[in-house]
Amino acid sequence: MSLVNVFEKGGAAVDNKIICEHRTYTDVMKTHDHRFVQLILPLQGVLNIKTDGKELKLDEAHLFLLPPSCQHTFWAKQNNKFLVLDIPQFMFQLGGLDNFPGGQNYEMDEKWKAIRFLLLSEADQGKIESSRISSLFRFFNTYLTEYQIPDSVKYIQKFYNEQISLEKLASLEHYTVSYFCSWFKGIMNCTPMAYLKKVRIQQSKQLLLGTSLNILQIAWEVGYVHQSSLDRVFKEIEGITPAEYRRNNMKIS
Repeated sequence: MSLVNVFEKGGAAVDNKIICEHRTYTDVMKTHDHRFVQLILPLQGVLNIKTDGKELKLDEAHLFLLPPSCQHTFWAKQNNKFLVLDIPQFMFQLGGLDNFPGGQNYEMDEKWKAIRFLLLSEADQGKIESSRISSLFRFFNTYLTEYQIPDSVKYIQKFYNEQISLEKLASLEHYTVSYFCSWFKGIMNCTPMAYLKKVRIQQSKQLLLGTSLNILQIAWEVGYVHQSSLDRVFKEIEGITPAEYRRNNMKIS
């Protein structure tokens, strides 16, 4: 079945029901959007997807959620097969897709492999509009829309003591740098670099009270080459210097 035909069918058919079927993609780049939500689960090959500010190669280790009215470009350069669900927007809670304006990719972990197996069982029997598919969707819908810590946030939390660039963080989310900065601020209420500062200061507070390291050593431990850098950022966030913070809290304890 050609991709164009699939989308023409799906666009009309998913007003009230979920469509679940196998699809393949060609190497011809196509761009469009549709009013329904689309969930793409790879079975074989790689699908290139570009949305506003987001670009990724969807492989067998991931799945992708495409929100409604999101213009996207897609193509594949090799043999491929995907299990695709066209899902009416009303099946999602109001505001449930607001955090994914350019789409959201998920790791194909054991949970999703099991869900894919059950969906495949229905699709392989030709039951592309089965009520059991709708029941399955109600089960895994929460996994799609529940808050998940973004990969860029996890990276900052783990590697806060290293030099971290915006380019690296943006690449983890498959966003351009400018789009990533706007997206990050929208979900974290601060810029990526401001969040990095907060994490470093939080870690330095633990070291100030939990170790006998001097201030310079603590600066090194949290990613600052110079003590003056830690002093400046610490006072910017906490209102006092690291030495004052240690001294004040040691008195209390």
